Amino acid sequence: MVAFSHIFTRLAWMSLLFLSGGSALFTLPSEMADIIDRRFSKWDLNRDRRLSTTEIDQAVSDPLLRDSEAAAIAALKRGLTGDPAAATGPGKDQLQQRVDARTADGQHFQELFTLANKRIQQAQPRLFASGRPQLATIHQGQLGNCFVLAPLGAVLAVTPDRVSQMFTSGPANGYYVRFGKYQIPVPKLTDAELALTAGNEGDGVWVNVYEKAAGAAQKVIGPAAAAKGSAIDAISSGGSVTHFLSLITGRQIQRFSFEFTRRNANETRQYRDCLLQLRTWLDDARRERHAMVCTTRDSRTPGLASNHAWAVIAWDNTSDTITLWNPHGGNFRPAGSSGPVHGYPASQGILKVPLDEFIRLFSGMARETDTPASGSRELPALPE
Repeated sequence: MVAFSHIFTRLAWMSLLFLSGGSALFTLPSEMADIIDRRFSKWDLNRDRRLSTTEIDQAVSDPLLRDSEAAAIAALKRGLTGDPAAATGPGKDQLQQRVDARTADGQHFQELFTLANKRIQQAQPRLFASGRPQLATIHQGQLGNCFVLAPLGAVLAVTPDRVSQMFTSGPANGYYVRFGKYQIPVPKLTDAELALTAGNEGDGVWVNVYEKAAGAAQKVIGPAAAAKGSAIDAISSGGSVTHFLSLITGRQIQRFSFEFTRRNANETRQYRDCLLQLRTWLDDARRERHAMVCTTRDSRTPGLASNHAWAVIAWDNTSDTITLWNPHGGNFRPAGSSGPVHGYPASQGILKVPLDEFIRLFSGMARETDTPASGSRELPALPE
């Protein structure tokens, strides 16, 4: 009956299109609008003819919601996040109007729907499709969670086995993910959860499992605001990159501030002393295979997003160059010569920046230490 009703609706729209002489006034409803029409009553659990954020979250976590229907609820989840209209719970007609592809708002929802569908279709059910985690395949999704992915990339770059060992099998095709002393259970991800989390180019679901575990950990031991909403919500709008680096490694973190570049001209003795201390600090980190992260300030350099977290994946003291990984991945080609004005060439999110430029473009960096995280005060920040 549902299938027949859907076909009848399509035929009715096609008839209107024919009678109107192909006028643009009558257009076929989008696939996403069709799905809302068919599924709204199932999603509306309390039958108040409105779709609350709680009801959307429950649909996202429903393992029976698959393929394009899962993509539709994922697109609604992402498109309505932070929208004041979502607070009261939009009705079915309102949602269908919002996703109308003839409007700018609707085009945004259609893009989210298309991306979600692509993520679901490309997902490979194995944890590690190529046998071990790969840095180059990760692409940060629609979540504002670079602070979760950058530490993961930093550890993966120096000791990939530590990342593999974070995951163990759990009940009902789920997993356990270890964060330091914490072991987080992660049920099998739904299609909608796969659509909402990072892309991994079909190289397994380990990144998606990690993100859900990170959200669950954030809800338990993170700031109070993170306890609200779903595990995915807990990592969707920013957080502390050093907190997560400590959480993954189980070790204390030491920061190195680049504020000295604002206080001193580069010919002063204090500037030179701080730079020498930084080089020694980087040499130690490379020798000890310590994971490192960094963050940008307000950036005007093309290809370097403002207030963004990055993994430091290599330090070359011969060329005085830092190699970085951007959780968004992707490629970038400067419009001019490489540098602070036009940006730096990037391939699969990886780029190299001279140290003297790096310390002026970024706000600072942090690295793990050998000191256990529990029972210790935070280590003093550098430079001294």
